[in-house]
Amino acid sequence: MSNHLRNIRALMESAKEFEVSRKVDTYEYESLEKMILEDNIRYSEIIELFTDKVYRTWFYERNFADEQVTVTRYSDL
Repeated sequence: MSNHLRNIRALMESAKEFEVSRKVDTYEYESLEKMILEDNIRYSEIIELFTDKVYRTWFYERNFADEQVTVTRYSDL
């Protein structure tokens, strides 16, 4: 996983703690996904988009669902 994708995933996880600030219309999903993946959108806007749980789930399933993520915690070392 590239550094950019790790950053997006971290933003996605942190956005879960915020209240919904923007509902994303379904016709915007793919164009926003392309902008996010090509790094053509600011991180603050990405967090705002990911506060929409439906969009966040849709994005996750398309981009991260097949990824095997190994979390290493310092306490496990």
